[in-house]
Amino acid sequence: MVKKSEFIWNSISSIVASMLSAVLLLFCTRINGTVAAGIFSIAFATSVILNAIGDYGIRVYQVTDAKRNYHFGEYLGLRVVVVTIMFLVGVLFVFLSGYELEKLVICLLLISFRVVDNLSETYQGEFQIQGRLDLGGKSVVIRNLAAMLVFFLLDIATHNLILSTFGLCLTNLTIFILYDINKMKDFSKEKINFSKKALLKLLKDCFPICISTLLSLYLTNCVKYAIDYFGSYEMQTYYNILYLPIFTINLVSLFIIKPLFKVFGEYWNQQKIKELTRIILLLIGIIIVLTGLLELVCAFLAIPILNFIYGVDLNPWKMDLLILNY
Repeated sequence: MVKKSEFIWNSISSIVASMLSAVLLLFCTRINGTVAAGIFSIAFATSVILNAIGDYGIRVYQVTDAKRNYHFGEYLGLRVVVVTIMFLVGVLFVFLSGYELEKLVICLLLISFRVVDNLSETYQGEFQIQGRLDLGGKSVVIRNLAAMLVFFLLDIATHNLILSTFGLCLTNLTIFILYDINKMKDFSKEKINFSKKALLKLLKDCFPICISTLLSLYLTNCVKYAIDYFGSYEMQTYYNILYLPIFTINLVSLFIIKPLFKVFGEYWNQQKIKELTRIILLLIGIIIVLTGLLELVCAFLAIPILNFIYGVDLNPWKMDLLILNY
């Protein structure tokens, strides 16, 4: 089962990773204003949706591959292929969208940030297989906290979102090289493997997860594109702030589900369907209860807290917040 240290570091890393968008939006709003924050928000949303391509369900498949049908080098080879596709699709999208220069550059930089994140996910998957999910958690914590700090310092010094976002990406890449790649030397000496047979089989096996993730991300972000097309950057900022409490449910889901990926794979391969079903139903029940509790918090506390933190007036949109959470 999951060790205590693995659960603790996974929990901390989930908190930090979920904080990323909220904290960066806070910095943008406070330092650069609501218009700049709106530009950053839609660029961030684009990177999140495209992340479904770079993610491609590889981490889930990798960790639940209890029989080790594929090895780390093959998973890494697939990851390099899909993140390359993700970046090229991103380049095509931003140019066809006719974004102004600042928005275009920030969008490409945030997509690059996701490239590094996804490469790191492959290393974290191998750490988890080796019983060291805590190492993956530490990687997420160090990379994200350092990246947020660099972004803040550069933005407050220059008020330049492009330079600040570049610092965010460079920090993420540097720590990935120094931490993830260096730590992997203790677990695997495998080189990246672009075996055509393995790549084609993995592309096929992981495709359903990729599609489900892509649809889920699109559904949660499509409103942002409607606002980008019909509304204003200020409206974009308000919507993104209102949407932040909803990430609490996603945060809790990551707490309890990610450490169990390996267990799911073992139960499935051992045909322990009753035990697997019991765990899944328990997780669904926990999420339903927590969603109800979050609705109560949103009804009485969320708006005053968000007003104070972000320095904006969200009182006219209280009902919108409750509908979003529901």
